[in-house]
Amino acid sequence: MRVIRLGTLVSTNWLCEQLASIQHSTNGVLRILDTSWLPKPGIDSYSEFYQKSHIPGSKHFDLNQCVQPTPLIPRNLPDPKCFTDYVQGLGISSDTHIIAYDRFNTRPSVRTWWLFRLYGHNRISVLDGGLNKWLENGYEVTDEEPEVKRGNFTTRLNPNLLRDYDTMVDNVETKREQIVDARDVESFMGETDLPPEIQSGHIPGSRCIPFEDIFNPDGTFKSEKDLKKLFDQAGIDLGKPLVASCLAGLTACGLSTAAHILGKEVVPVYYGSWLEWGQRADTDLCVTGK
Repeated sequence: MRVIRLGTLVSTNWLCEQLASIQHSTNGVLRILDTSWLPKPGIDSYSEFYQKSHIPGSKHFDLNQCVQPTPLIPRNLPDPKCFTDYVQGLGISSDTHIIAYDRFNTRPSVRTWWLFRLYGHNRISVLDGGLNKWLENGYEVTDEEPEVKRGNFTTRLNPNLLRDYDTMVDNVETKREQIVDARDVESFMGETDLPPEIQSGHIPGSRCIPFEDIFNPDGTFKSEKDLKKLFDQAGIDLGKPLVASCLAGLTACGLSTAAHILGKEVVPVYYGSWLEWGQRADTDLCVTGK
């Protein structure tokens, strides 16, 4: 099986057509990852979701694997060495094209998309509409887990896709990169309640495109025309440098994905996002209101 260069998104119809050739394949040319996850303590996504039903041929991918959370960055980056070993065990090699999907709200699949690209693997697409669209189309699911051969995936960090706190503080002064925030409008304006240790508001100069706004009612991404309109209305020039932020570094990946659909290859994510900024930044760097 040979996989041609795929776009940021693949459709459920396209994936269904591929299943006949990949369902019993162990060569790792195409690998489907079920990234389903909920931000609730005590939930084992493998047993609660994947083992019960998943798209045939898919493997379970745990976003929390190899991650050491901190109070400032609970959605931290995975340890590169551990991540390499984990991903190889999923049957992924340097020439594998990954299809990431989930069954809830696309947060984990876009984070997975960004994470693999951050670690040097650009051969990845998001299943548009995820498992809900798959089921809506009437396609089958299974509880059988495929056996795969170990891959040769290697982690190679791409620093162009990552921004840390110090870089973001410097950017407030230099305005080198536009900042787009994926939180809802109320959170962006500082009108929601947060724990006392976290300030409210947004980074000075940032603009807001709520994560939910980039999707159609059925969970698929909006058209390129409608996505471009969202960026235009927010005052974002896609021809200039751009960095995405959110609450914890997940929904920001959705804005990075949306910009990539529109042809913008590099949109880094501030992976600490507001949970870090709201605890570390000076008060004058936490703006409320519009």
